[in-house]
Amino acid sequence: MERNGLEQYMQLRRHYLPGQPDTTENLAAAIWLDNRYWQNMKTTIANGIALAFNGS
Repeated sequence: MERNGLEQYMQLRRHYLPGQPDTTENLAAAIWLDNRYWQNMKTTIANGIALAFNGS
């Protein structure tokens, strides 16, 4: 599965949009949701590190 991009996208669709069919629109939505999740995690971690070094 690590080398098969389509299978990874289908797994993302199953994770973020359970019960939906594997259409190109749903795959694109799942990829967008995953990218958004990781962007939010990056921001949250950066804010946590800043808070740890600078205090409240």
